[in-house]
Amino acid sequence: MSVDIYQYDDFRLFLADCYKDKKAGDPGCSYRTFAAEAGFSNPGFFNDVVKGRRKLSPGATVKMIKAFGLSATESAYFDLLVRYGQTRDDGKRAEVYKNILSRRNRSSFTRLNPLLAKYYQDYRYPLVRCAIEASGFSGDYARLAEFIDPPLQTAVVVKIVRDLCEWGMVEQHSDGRYVLTQKLIEPPDTLRHLVRELNGEWIKHAFSALRRLPPENRDISSLLVTVSEENYRKIQEKLKDLRDEIFAIARDDMNPQTVMQLNIQLFPRSRKNGRGRT
Repeated sequence: MSVDIYQYDDFRLFLADCYKDKKAGDPGCSYRTFAAEAGFSNPGFFNDVVKGRRKLSPGATVKMIKAFGLSATESAYFDLLVRYGQTRDDGKRAEVYKNILSRRNRSSFTRLNPLLAKYYQDYRYPLVRCAIEASGFSGDYARLAEFIDPPLQTAVVVKIVRDLCEWGMVEQHSDGRYVLTQKLIEPPDTLRHLVRELNGEWIKHAFSALRRLPPENRDISSLLVTVSEENYRKIQEKLKDLRDEIFAIARDDMNPQTVMQLNIQLFPRSRKNGRGRT
C-alpha cells in the first residue's frame, strides 16, 4: 500500500485514500466488493464511515485493518486514530493525540518533518523565532528575553534558540547575527490538532493584553452582527483576503522591529432558526 498512515490524524481521510489506492490497483473494486472482502454485510457501510455517518466499532476496526493489510505498528496507530476521531471528551482526545504524536515520531514522519510537532506544542518557540528577527539578535540572550513582552526567562530563551538552530529554522551568520532560514512556516495537515491548541493559547494571550496594555498600545474589539448565510460567506472571504494582505506586508518588510500578534475570530453565537426558508 502506497498510503503512509503516519501522515494522517483523521482516520476517515486515511480510509478514503486507502480505498482510492486500492481501486487504482484494481479498477473492478467497488464498495460492494470491498464490503464482501472485508466481511461487512452492508455494502454502504464503508462510505457511511468515511462520510461520518457511522462509527467504527472495535470489531469493524479490526476488519478495516485486515482489509487494508496494515502491519502491527500501523494497526496500533490506526486504532489511536479511530479513538481520537470518535472520542468527544477533550481531555481524552488530548491524551490520545499525545500517543499519536509519540508513535508518529518513531516513524519515518520524523525524518520528513523533524520536531515540527514540538515547535507547535509550545507558543514560546514561534514567539522567540519572530523576536530573533525583529530584535536583530546577535547572541545577547538576556536582551532577547527582555525584548519579548511579557519577558521570558533567559535560560528558556537560550534553550529555544539552540533548538531552533538545531532544527534548521534559524542560523547564525559569520558576523554573529541570527537570521530566519525562511520567513513563514506552514504547518502540515497532520499537525492540525496542535495548531488548534496553539490558536487557543494565542487567544488567551489576547485576553491578557486587554487587561495589561493601555488602549493606545492595542486594538482589541468585538462586534456582534446579524447576517444571512450568503453574507457570512462573503465576510469569510474578506477576512481571508485581509490575512493574505497582512502576510504580504509582513513578508516584504525588510526592517522588522516589533513582534505583533493579530487575532482574527469569526464564529456563530446563535443557532440557525430557518427564517426566510419558505
